[in-house]
Amino acid sequence: MEAQEQRPRITTRSFTSSFDEEVRALLSSRLRTVFLIGFLVALSTNIFYTFGIAVKPIVDTPLAPYMKPIYWGFSVLFGLGTILVLSHKWSRRQLLVIDFTVIMLAILLSHFTAAVFTPHIMPLFGVSLLLFIHAAFLPVPVGLQVALGLTTALGYPAALVASYFVFPEVVEFWENPAALGYLVAEGGVGTFRAFVAESAFTLAILAAVSVAITWALYNMRRSLHAAQRLGNYLIGRELGEGGMGRVFIAEHALLCRPTAVKVLKDDTGMHHSALARFEREVMLSATLSHPNTITIYDFGRTQQNTFYYAMEYLEGLDLQRLVEKFGPLRAERVIYVLNQVCGSLAEAHSRDIVHRDIKPSNIFLTNRGGLYDFVKVLDFGLAKELKTEGSPSLTETGIIFGTPLYISPEMAYGEGDVDARADLYSLGGVAYWMLAGRPPFAATSGIQAIIDNVRTDPEPISKVTELPIPAALEEIVMRCLAKKPEERFEGASEMQAALREIRIEEVWTQRRAREWWMLHAPGDEAAAELIDLADRSSSGIEMVEPVVSR
Repeated sequence: MEAQEQRPRITTRSFTSSFDEEVRALLSSRLRTVFLIGFLVALSTNIFYTFGIAVKPIVDTPLAPYMKPIYWGFSVLFGLGTILVLSHKWSRRQLLVIDFTVIMLAILLSHFTAAVFTPHIMPLFGVSLLLFIHAAFLPVPVGLQVALGLTTALGYPAALVASYFVFPEVVEFWENPAALGYLVAEGGVGTFRAFVAESAFTLAILAAVSVAITWALYNMRRSLHAAQRLGNYLIGRELGEGGMGRVFIAEHALLCRPTAVKVLKDDTGMHHSALARFEREVMLSATLSHPNTITIYDFGRTQQNTFYYAMEYLEGLDLQRLVEKFGPLRAERVIYVLNQVCGSLAEAHSRDIVHRDIKPSNIFLTNRGGLYDFVKVLDFGLAKELKTEGSPSLTETGIIFGTPLYISPEMAYGEGDVDARADLYSLGGVAYWMLAGRPPFAATSGIQAIIDNVRTDPEPISKVTELPIPAALEEIVMRCLAKKPEERFEGASEMQAALREIRIEEVWTQRRAREWWMLHAPGDEAAAELIDLADRSSSGIEMVEPVVSR
């Protein structure tokens, strides 16, 4: 079985879900909380009434002896609801049925107990809690809250009328002004009718307010869910964040194709040049078609001025993590990887595009169509088109772009004369990292790394590693790390030709690559090692002021 097949596949459901699925998960979680709290509150109240204060009904109907057992119905109702929700992964529709049934029965039970045991006291406290906690806490459609509101507004008057005609004790109670309180001058059917009308009106207002809350919150949830959609892409979890944007895993709404989406919000405090550089990154990257360059699918802006672009989704490891986890690579494998990187850069350089941020974390090893150790060069976020590099709004003199550990001397000076050979210097540093398991300079800060790259010659690779390094490969790497651009290769194509001239006893083949991934790629981690395109820097410093001079 291939290594890719050994890893758990990430399906579209892992990335994002429809609004119904999102609401279902939230509803399930919230129902457990609401029902459990309802059970605990009802239980504590029942215990208090049973063993604490003596509570007795105002009207001595035949049901009076059963008052306390009837009140235990609230605990039973919420307890059964809690068990029911926890017992199974219900669909959204089923959860709504459970929710409506439990809350409706709790409201009706409140109405019944009030109408029978305390007819002249509206159950405002308990019913208000049920209505407003339900409206504010549970993500339910407006129609369901309307149904509960109608149950509230009509249920209590109906219970009053039913108790009036069923129990003579209730009729006698309403005909006694002394029992009704000091605000009632006289009793009788007129007083009863007025109280029924007042109850219906009061509870209808409560119900209407709860429906308005549900309507506002439900539409807000829909808006937030819609905001998670950029163009045709449904946004899932965040993968990372960097100086120029944030990266999310997403899927195409129609094609169900997994993608990585990079976004940059043009906030009030963000300089317009950052947005311009971000847009330029997409324009430049989208013109590249080499198979070893990350593929851009789409880009655009939302109505909220959010600029985004979608790129291919990858599984595997970048060189930073690969070497950190497994140590230096064998020379033949390094040659295999460098060949592919040179191919990607050669196309970019032929179009006068300089990457300017070549580093181990921007070179990704993945599996493409059964090809293992397939290279993808990531993140042209600092790319510069040589023909238009003079715009001061996009590239300002005095600011250094790139990663200090792998920055070329000419880029460290912060001047404009940067060409394709700057990428070769950085690529030489990446090759050094792969072969030696460490950068060319063991700097402890970004400033020191820049100084070393400008003034210090790195040790030969053969002196810092015990692994055998072909002399021709070491010569290529050290030539890339030359301080003067004219002493390096003229371009990636020339470097690629030099790599192909190296003669070694064992070459890195697809069979060996496949065996390595089958043996070493951990299933849980390899599937989680997605594209990390958030402008990560090996040293954690991405832009610093220049500190050197010629």
